[in-house]
Amino acid sequence: MIDGMDIEEFDQHVQSLRARAARSGFEAIEDFKVIEGLTASADEIAEAERALGVTLPAQYKAFMMRYGGGQFGFLDLLPIPAAGSSHHVDDVVSVSQAEFRDESFVAVAPVGTGDYWCFPVLDGRCSDEVWFHYHDVGDPTPEAGDFLEFVARRGTQPWPRPTRQP
Repeated sequence: MIDGMDIEEFDQHVQSLRARAARSGFEAIEDFKVIEGLTASADEIAEAERALGVTLPAQYKAFMMRYGGGQFGFLDLLPIPAAGSSHHVDDVVSVSQAEFRDESFVAVAPVGTGDYWCFPVLDGRCSDEVWFHYHDVGDPTPEAGDFLEFVARRGTQPWPRPTRQP
């Protein structure tokens, strides 16, 4: 089950991803990590929330503490900035502040085309849902009901790129 999965079910997906990577020989390739593991502490997540002026979804925060940002299977998740570091282009705070100056979305993963998967923000709270946000055309569209569903669908199996709306 992917819809409405809990963390234990998600952990089973992760074990499957790691097993597939081992069978395919990816783990033997130097510098390739199936799960990069740029984890964040509770304090680092709280600092990111302060910088963004939002409350991030509980499921997302738990994921970032347990698995972290960076490469996660077939996804590149934006990491939470490390404590004491200056923000750089590729973290959730810097990207969200640069791409969504109206604070309507928080970016969690780049697509590679200038588009992002994001949490919509309403009244300072991020939705649990993950949406696909087009940088140039089309309205944002719902992608997954929650973050674990999104990562399970997009990160643990190859995926076609989303098609653009007219």
